[in-house]
Formats: sequence, C-alpha cells, structure tokens
Amino acid sequence: KELLILNELVEAIKNKEFTAYVQPKVELYRGRIYGMEALARWNSPKLGSVSPADFIPIAERAGFIREIDMQILEQILVWMQKRQYNGKKIVPVAVNISPEHFYHPDFIDTLITLVQKYFADPQYIIIEVTESLSLVNIEYAQKMLVRLRSLGFQTSVDDFGIGYSSLSYLQRLKFTEIKIDRSFITKIHEQGTATIVRAILQMAQSLEMTSIAEGIETKEQFELLKQIGCNVAQGYYFFKPMPLEEIDEKEII
Repeated sequence: KELLILNELVEAIKNKEFTAYVQPKVELYRGRIYGMEALARWNSPKLGSVSPADFIPIAERAGFIREIDMQILEQILVWMQKRQYNGKKIVPVAVNISPEHFYHPDFIDTLITLVQKYFADPQYIIIEVTESLSLVNIEYAQKMLVRLRSLGFQTSVDDFGIGYSSLSYLQRLKFTEIKIDRSFITKIHEQGTATIVRAILQMAQSLEMTSIAEGIETKEQFELLKQIGCNVAQGYYFFKPMPLEEIDEKEII
C-alpha cells in the first residue's frame, strides 16, 4: 500500500491533485466563527480517496511534504484573494506545516513570496506545526517564531499535551495558539482529564495564547468545555472539514 501511494505521489504533486478543505473553529460562548484550519485532501485518479493519515507520513519520509504544504497554502491564498475582491469577510486560516518543512532554510522566504503574490495580509495566515518540532532544535524554532511574528504571521502548536517537553518549551516558544489534543477531549468527562485541560487553559491564558480544543463530537463535551473555561473549539459537533466552495455557498462566514 505504501509503495502504491509513493509511486503516485510524484504525479499527484505535478498535477496538483491535492485539495484544500477547511474546518471552522467556533467561539463557544458567542457561537461565531473564530477562524479555520486548512486540511489536505487527495483524490487520486488511480487510488481514489487517500487518507491524510496514509499519504502525509509517506510524503514526509520521501521529501515531498513541502510541495504539498505549499499547494494547500496557495489554494487558501487564492480563495482569500477572491473573497477580498468580492468584499466578503475573511477569518484567519491555519495551514499545517510539517516539522521538516518548518526547518527548511528557505521556508520563510518562500512563504513571504507566496503571500505577497496574492496580496494577502499575513495576520490571516496561521502557521500551524505539531508539538514534535520542539524535539528537533528549540533554539532555531525560537528564532523562526520570532521572525514569523515580526512579519505579522500568527503561529499555532497542534496536538498539544502529547509530547514529552510541553511545559519546558512553551514559555520559550511564543505561539499565538495552543491546540489541545483530541485525546484529552474524548476523556473530558473524567475528572483527572478535565483537571489537566483546565490547567492547560489557565497556562495558555497566562502566556497570552489562545487555547483551542480539537475533536469536539458531542454536546456533553461542548458543555463540559464551556464549564471549565474553554473559549474556542473545533470538531464534527460544529462542522466537518469541507471544500472552500462550500464555505462560500453556505455563507458560513
């Protein structure tokens, strides 16, 4: 299976077969859209729909993930530009950047070039990285985040809470957002888990970061998160990932 996917990846990148879907983030108290997360989807002519859980790790190992990341980002920028020209509302969109891509020496320069090409405001682009990036080179990561912030970009750390050095690096790496991993949300009804989530929320607030709960699927989770002070969340309870056209057609924002 991996070999089949790997064989098709080169053509998929060349033919731009990857499509940007987005999943809205919702303010729990006001019910309005806070922002969105961009997600890569791949419908291969030969393989059909391929799960991101399958193709992303293979793309990372094969050195193709940069091209996929940038194709998704460019689609988001094109969509934002169209909305701007049509006088429609724009909200910040988080674009996932793999650790391998984040540490590439040309990453920020390429990012700036692409954003300028579409006359986008950097404040509407959130660079989202997984927590594992801290285990590679925290000093370099710190410099990268400072530079991104100076250029006007927001930053987000995904899957927070499942890494091995969360607390030690968080005060040094000034992210805009912390995304609480869905593994905590599925057990939010347990007292111990709720206590941990509450602590993360308080810590994020003290560090002036926005905390976002991932993977909300039930009303019970929604109500419990509100009770312990979570302000923003995303998940199937609110919206499933959807094509950019659906956001426009249904006027979700």
